[in-house]
Amino acid sequence: MGIRDDAKQLTRENILLVTTSLLQEKGYVRLSSREISEACNVSQGTIFLHFGTKNNLLNEILYGNVLKFEDALNERCIPSETQDTFIRNFLNTLSEYENILSRTYKDYFYLSDSLQKQITDLETIIKNKLFDNLKENRSSGINIIDSFILIDSFISQIKYYLMEKNVYSISNSILKQKRGRITKLYRMLFQ
Repeated sequence: MGIRDDAKQLTRENILLVTTSLLQEKGYVRLSSREISEACNVSQGTIFLHFGTKNNLLNEILYGNVLKFEDALNERCIPSETQDTFIRNFLNTLSEYENILSRTYKDYFYLSDSLQKQITDLETIIKNKLFDNLKENRSSGINIIDSFILIDSFISQIKYYLMEKNVYSISNSILKQKRGRITKLYRMLFQ
């Protein structure tokens, strides 16, 4: 790779990094390419040169973060762990990706069909992990159908908290603020 290619790659990475913060703050719809170019100290043409459109840039950020979240879930949330360890790891992982997940849920209907499908697939992975953990630690006589109803209820509450989030910063974690409630709900439903 030459110096010019290195500079292009650094510019691209900077645009992705800065735009990720802007996306979390403003949302998918309210963020303009002009705001992105000003924050990144590049022209709008540079953004279009690297990504084609604003939507391509935002989709790349969201798609990449959802994949990272999925990888982190697969790595940290092992179904054979005890329920307490599993839910702690699950909530820690959610908290790490809270800002981008919050924006993804808030802006869901503006996302491309492929991104919406990726979010739906991610929710299926989460539900299956929760179910597998319940199956491994079966302490109550909950049947399969009731298990998935309870899991849907649990996930819906977390999504509600994520959509309730209004301030996007590292120090403002809605999931950390609601962690006690989420853990209590988990225990009431599954133990």
